[in-house]
Amino acid sequence: MMKKIIKDTLSLVTITLVAAVCLSFVHGLTADRILEAEAEERAASYREVFPEAADFRPFDGGEAACGTLSVAGVTVGEALSALDGEGNVIGCVISATSANGYGGDITLSVGIDLDGVITGMTVTSMSETSGLGSHCQDEDFQEQFKGVSGEVVYTKSGKTQPNEIDMISGATFTTRAVTEAVNGALEFAASAGFVGGGDGK
Repeated sequence: MMKKIIKDTLSLVTITLVAAVCLSFVHGLTADRILEAEAEERAASYREVFPEAADFRPFDGGEAACGTLSVAGVTVGEALSALDGEGNVIGCVISATSANGYGGDITLSVGIDLDGVITGMTVTSMSETSGLGSHCQDEDFQEQFKGVSGEVVYTKSGKTQPNEIDMISGATFTTRAVTEAVNGALEFAASAGFVGGGDGK
């Protein structure tokens, strides 16, 4: 009886070890491809939110400057200078995440020109409720941010001011989180020296 238990235990341990090695091997093969796909997706979103840009490049100090902002729950993951065809800086694109969505993190890309005007916004990642908060990825909602400058606020009663956007019906948490992330990107752009004709640090 004891021999059978030991034999079965050794068999299970062996199977577990083999499975772990196989999973590690597969992860090693796919990790780089996953990172490349994520980078390509971010690049596509940057072109979408700043279509006038011919190219993008990291600005000096960009990595060190990225991180938690004073806006509660917002982090900046990446920030790039947006360049025209002659290599002149015409603004920036920023990847910002709010942790305050109804379903958790909401990550978006924002384009901002040198005057602090939003050139575009697109939600790149979210886990919001289907049919409610998931509407943050709808074109009609995202288009509202284009052309807005200054702090973005959301309204339940219909837009009356240039810096207002209509909230998503039944999705206050989602709307608030998206607005927070956009305002965090605007704050980052100002602190990095883009707004007002700067060229980034």
